[in-house]
Amino acid sequence: MKTAAVIIELNPCHAGHAYFLKEVRLRSGADCIAAVMSGDFVQRGEPAVFDKYVRTKMALSCGADLVMELPAAAACGSAQRFAEGAASILNRLNIIDELWFGSESGTLEPFLAASDLLAQESSEFRASLKEGLSEGLSFPAARDCALADAASKLYGSGPSTCYNSLSQPNDILGLEYCLALRRSGSSIQPCTLPRSGSPYNSESLPRNGFASATAVRRHILNRNPLSSYASMLPEQLLPLYENTLQTSVPVCADDFSSMLLYQLRKETPESLCRYLDLSEDLANRIIHLLDDFSSFSSFAQQLKTKNRTLTQVRRALLHVLLGITSSDLHNALKPSYVRVLGFSAAGSALLSSIQERGQITLVSKASALSSFSSERDVFTSRIYESVRSVKAGAPATDEFRRPVITI
Repeated sequence: MKTAAVIIELNPCHAGHAYFLKEVRLRSGADCIAAVMSGDFVQRGEPAVFDKYVRTKMALSCGADLVMELPAAAACGSAQRFAEGAASILNRLNIIDELWFGSESGTLEPFLAASDLLAQESSEFRASLKEGLSEGLSFPAARDCALADAASKLYGSGPSTCYNSLSQPNDILGLEYCLALRRSGSSIQPCTLPRSGSPYNSESLPRNGFASATAVRRHILNRNPLSSYASMLPEQLLPLYENTLQTSVPVCADDFSSMLLYQLRKETPESLCRYLDLSEDLANRIIHLLDDFSSFSSFAQQLKTKNRTLTQVRRALLHVLLGITSSDLHNALKPSYVRVLGFSAAGSALLSSIQERGQITLVSKASALSSFSSERDVFTSRIYESVRSVKAGAPATDEFRRPVITI
């Protein structure tokens, strides 16, 4: 049985995601598709617009056979941590043949060449990267320049013959996937297909083609009628969207503003530094500007600097809110278990294969999480559900009572 894997957020699921899953199955010829998905908080340093159970239903309805949760410390981390956490889970399943990802170019060779260069990490590369950062370039841009320079010197030719710029969001993640697999000595083969549709951060709905998740989120959070963006969604998901929007509410970062302010008020510059990605400089800046706090999003904008991107700030604030530390990251990158969020009929057979061959424990009952180092992930889900339920004016559902989604 051939199994392909994908790493997803589906924040939220739109027609482009459904197309991607369909193409993965077609091009890979896989019998099953296993997905590692972010939980209730995502890599942008924000809460997901819909909770992980709704998004699991979306994934299964669009072609995934098994959906597993990426721990929060990896899901809310940098591209490198996001990729390492997901790759670690896939490696330990011991049944994955290929890892598929979307990219701007749709060509695998540049990713393999770049991951080779990064794995070697020569002194020349490190010097070039340091120079780019000192000139004020963002880390992805500085690394891109360093890679191009290293490729030219190593292969004795222009970078276009062995390496293409990989500075777009999907390409950055794709490179980290390839690098994580290479560094771990994984037998999983990376595969890519071209991303199509609107640019990653486009906020407008296109007349033709796929919309970005950013544009769909904007319509959802503005509470625009479903009919205004239904054409950008998979047809089979329209009843689920309609039901979710009627019975629940979408969630955004600013819904967590009061919680975040309460937590920040308890901290000192020294105590803030215990959280992941909180430097001494950022901790001091947070305390200095705290009296100007009005919302999660506006405070993140205030903390952004030339050398610290908005996404990096949001992640740091999210780490404070959720209490994520380096020990949580360690557990996320070397997981002893993986939470099963949902599976299809075909996914049931996949679970059996993992139980026979895998080197990781599958947790399919939420109540069993108490036997593992899962406190942080349970806490993050409870925080999300607390805010979502209050906003919806409905009772919260405890994490330990959540059933696995099956279709």
